[in-house]
Amino acid sequence: MTTTDSDGPYTAIRQAFSMPKRVAASDVQLQALAGAQRTVLDYHGVDLVCWTLGSGPRVVLAHGWNSRGAHLSAFIAPLVAAGYSVTLLDFPGHGESGDAASSVVHMGRALLFLCQSLGEIHGVIGHSAGAGAALWAFNHGLEVTASVHLNGPSSLSPMVHGMAAGFGLDAAQAQAFHNWVEGFIEQPVAAADLPILKRGLRHPGLIIHDADDKVVPFAAAEALNAAWAGSVLIQVSGLGHSKVLLDPQVVALSVSFVAGNRAACQAHRATDA
Repeated sequence: MTTTDSDGPYTAIRQAFSMPKRVAASDVQLQALAGAQRTVLDYHGVDLVCWTLGSGPRVVLAHGWNSRGAHLSAFIAPLVAAGYSVTLLDFPGHGESGDAASSVVHMGRALLFLCQSLGEIHGVIGHSAGAGAALWAFNHGLEVTASVHLNGPSSLSPMVHGMAAGFGLDAAQAQAFHNWVEGFIEQPVAAADLPILKRGLRHPGLIIHDADDKVVPFAAAEALNAAWAGSVLIQVSGLGHSKVLLDPQVVALSVSFVAGNRAACQAHRATDA
């Protein structure tokens, strides 16, 4: 079957992969940014907006798809209280940053650019696609002391295959979509898969994932944990894909881990098991 731009499912899947929806920040999230230093960086001609609060070693918060930096605002006050400066950004195509198109690889490139602009980075806390972006950035030179991955993917190929199946593409359309993705991200899809990305995992990592996540399957967390010798996997339940960002225990464990209290996270994992 020949695939053309007029083919509805094919056009729709390309838009779903590359065109995130901009969502507004809540009043609570905006209040968390009150007093923050707002910075606009020139990212290849596109405005990349970020906010910084607190002082001390820097922790960067990386949001997910169809989201914005302020959605991780629950982590700000605990990190600042623990003696860290916190920088959160809106990825391209999200929030207040420019551009319309994006992807987990585009997000990874933007995260790497931001961190290189900021200087030394102590840690990264990423949710969903933001966690995947962090994996990409680690493999391309970003060095941190610790990172936290919340309901994040570990490989791009399953996402591409899953989207093709979900949109009902036939074999020819699925291959055409795969080829289009590689052109869009300007690299092979396999280059954003765990066998390659694990080369950048040279620091301790905390993986927290809801067993019933309907967006990113728990198997992604299990695969990441298996490939990452320095990681701890904590399984949670009842939080779904996004409520993990508001759970006090998840926030406390994340802050504790980046602060170096990894024994507490290990103990929590053992208790859950």
